[in-house]
Amino acid sequence: MVARTTNAPPPTGALNSQVVQAVTFTNAETTDYAASQIAIAPDMMISQAAGLVAQSAATYFDGVSKVALASQAVLLKQMTENIAKQNIAGAAEDALGALVTDLLMGAAAVVAAAAGAIEGDAASFAIDKIDQSISKYSSLLTNTKPS
Repeated sequence: MVARTTNAPPPTGALNSQVVQAVTFTNAETTDYAASQIAIAPDMMISQAAGLVAQSAATYFDGVSKVALASQAVLLKQMTENIAKQNIAGAAEDALGALVTDLLMGAAAVVAAAAGAIEGDAASFAIDKIDQSISKYSSLLTNTKPS
């Protein structure tokens, strides 16, 4: 890796022998560790990959969060309008849609956790709570529908 000259070293008789010995030792140490100190482009990319993936996952989670919040706002507005019009079935569907946006948020959290952008236990806890909430609401809708 490091090219060595085949020429004889220059004469060092006029120099302090301790300085020559220290420089020779330093050069030898530098040569021995050169392979571990040199980073080539592929090695740098590999070492940075995990950070880039986590950053992309955090950006993805942020984007999905914004879309889900915007969707919830629209659905909650529609739900309120349906309640005012006495359209309870439409309001219930809008509420269920708002809960589904929570599920999308949870899925994005799982992706972010898998990539290391957020802590995994927090993502699974969020998914479990969202699933429970949707299940309870769905059973409530099923049990309250007129026959």
